[in-house]
Amino acid sequence: MPASEKKNTNRYFNGVETTRLIVTVESGLVAQVDDLIGTHRYGDISHPCRRNRAEFVRQAIAEKLTRDSLGTTEA
Repeated sequence: MPASEKKNTNRYFNGVETTRLIVTVESGLVAQVDDLIGTHRYGDISHPCRRNRAEFVRQAIAEKLTRDSLGTTEA
């Protein structure tokens, strides 16, 4: 796979083109995410993101886009 193509694909997305998104947020918000997804815990983690901040952000964006496209204003 050429280098330029490799940067745009990811095996976790089954060959679908991807783009890197870097976000900056407050430290307190990161701590809340870490507590929720079990970043600092060991053993059974029940959250579907399982210690993966990037997956948490991806799911949050997808959920927000779905909610906004349906016209729901709940937070």
